[in-house]
Amino acid sequence: MEKYGFKNHLIRTRKMMNRFSNNEISIPYDDMISLRKSGKLNLGMDDELATKIADDTRFAPKSIKTTMAMHLWSLVAVGQFVYCIYKSFTGLWWIFIPSFFVMFAIHRANKKGTSQNLLDEAHSDKDFYERVRKGKLWQYEISEEDAKKYKIKK
Repeated sequence: MEKYGFKNHLIRTRKMMNRFSNNEISIPYDDMISLRKSGKLNLGMDDELATKIADDTRFAPKSIKTTMAMHLWSLVAVGQFVYCIYKSFTGLWWIFIPSFFVMFAIHRANKKGTSQNLLDEAHSDKDFYERVRKGKLWQYEISEEDAKKYKIKK
């Protein structure tokens, strides 16, 4: 099960791609864009972390669309569950059981969607990308050879 949202695109190289955290390498925005366009890099983010980033004013992108979408779908998930609990008391007693699984599915899809939306924002919003990079929250999928230039010295 994939817990990192990587913005995949065609990899034009035959090099083995490795995953690096932002603690291991740090790639400036302009280099990230050029590596991505040349097919040498996939940018990723942990799905759990994505929801925290979208809510944190220190890291969130300028556009509030991602945060609003995340909150809307969270409200839909909880709202349908609460409604089904009400329906359980007034008629179909068992309806809350499948509703719980629906709520869980919506929540997981919401986390994945938030991660993908933030990755889209990172490709177009330099300030957002750099704030998250300084917080060491990105994941990179890049070849060892290309990553050497960006390794963080310890």
